[in-house]
Order: sequence, then structure tokens, then C-alpha cells
Amino acid sequence: MTEAKFAVGDRVRHVSMGHHGVVVAVDTEYSPAHDTNDLSLNPSIRASPWYQVTLDDEPADTYLSESQLDAE
Repeated sequence: MTEAKFAVGDRVRHVSMGHHGVVVAVDTEYSPAHDTNDLSLNPSIRASPWYQVTLDDEPADTYLSESQLDAE
């Protein structure tokens, strides 16, 4: 199990999209229960921490892997 880099309440930035947001939940590994896009991913990415993030410019939470986020 990998330790999560971010915690609930941390401000983050989406690496490729540049969107800013706040972590609202942390999973130590991928959880299909939180993924509305039914992602089919590389096992190493699934084993990394995943985050529910409320983006500043979006009305709903999004589910992102740790590799998709940077500290703000």
C-alpha cells in the first residue's frame, strides 16, 4: 500500500488541464465505486492513491489518480 501524498482539504492542481481544486476524499488505491467513467487502467496506476477532488470551475467532484495532481 502506498502512502497518500495529499490529504482532505489540500489544494491541488490537475497536471495536464491546469484546473485547481480541493481534495474531498482519499482512497489508498483505485476504487471503482467512486469512478463514474469506469476506467480500465494499468495495474500500477490502480494501486496508487486516488482522490475525489472538487474542482474550482466544475459543479461536481472528479476522481483522479495521484499522478494527475500537483500541490498548488
